[in-house]
Amino acid sequence: MSVSVSEKLLLCLLSPALLTVTAQVGPIRVYGLITQSVSLAPTEHLAQPVEEVLWHYISNGTRHRLADYRNQRLSIRHSQFSQRLDADNSGTRLWIRELRSEDTGSYTAFIALQGTAHTVEMSFTLTVYEPVPTPDIMMEKVRISPDWCNFTLHCSAPTNPSALSYSWMYRHKGRYQPYPNGTTIRVSLQPESWDGEYLCLVQNPADQKNASIAPREFCPDTRLTKGILGKTCWIKVFITLPILTALSFSVGVTIIVTRNKNFQD
Repeated sequence: MSVSVSEKLLLCLLSPALLTVTAQVGPIRVYGLITQSVSLAPTEHLAQPVEEVLWHYISNGTRHRLADYRNQRLSIRHSQFSQRLDADNSGTRLWIRELRSEDTGSYTAFIALQGTAHTVEMSFTLTVYEPVPTPDIMMEKVRISPDWCNFTLHCSAPTNPSALSYSWMYRHKGRYQPYPNGTTIRVSLQPESWDGEYLCLVQNPADQKNASIAPREFCPDTRLTKGILGKTCWIKVFITLPILTALSFSVGVTIIVTRNKNFQD
């Protein structure tokens, strides 16, 4: 009695040793975001046309029959993925839409090739993450001198999803300088570097957000301050000298007039 391709693939799902697997691909790591879509796709082109594909899914140690692809049609077998799966015209690429956290797990496709009893086993490990929130930067401990501005920057996320990592970069005149990873950095800058910008990058394997802050917002330019003070002093001199000259002239005239009156008397 002959066995159909579908029956062979089902036997492979129940007991992979019952069917010869000519090639194994993976596991391939895939990352997705909640409410977004993700694609599970082969990394190499298959040498022969595809007869059928049987997808299954393992979550928390339990194996589920996910979907079958045959005769150019995808049949979804698991209620968790109802109306959320699509496949390409070979059935070897599977799209999962509107991702949920419970979609995290292992996915395997048993691909039956036309004209042979052999199959290709293709596996994926999918991890679904929450979107990364936009971080906040807090500045503290500012100490300013004519030649230095010393401060501390702390980066944090409004919410704290799992697997977040923090890193810093300093951008100045088109160049980037990385800082050691972490939420907090301590900085000492000279005035010529105060027009740069610090970026905090928060990321997980599927998403990234950043925020920035410029030292010039809290490091006043002492050179500019000195210049303003110098100009102010010169303005005061220019205003004061004519007044003093006029007063001196008035006092001189008064003295001369007084002496003349005394001489006449």
